[in-house]
Amino acid sequence: MQKMIPISEAKPRLAEIVRDSGSDDVVLTKHGHPVAVVMSVMRHDELLERIEDMADRLSVYERDGLTMGYSKLSAELGLDD
Repeated sequence: MQKMIPISEAKPRLAEIVRDSGSDDVVLTKHGHPVAVVMSVMRHDELLERIEDMADRLSVYERDGLTMGYSKLSAELGLDD
């Protein structure tokens, strides 16, 4: 779940927002538009690992000339949670 907080409200609550980012991503907004995300380092690392895994698998498929549908690939990568 994501929380959305205007930057103007986030400034004085930064320590609280960082603490809460351990359980929820926090989207910072400016004039009602998302401009940044505060997330835990653990979540950041997990996302980077997933991206690296997807890139590795894609390179194998491209190298071998293999293709598959999006639904099968996303299921294989565990993205259909």
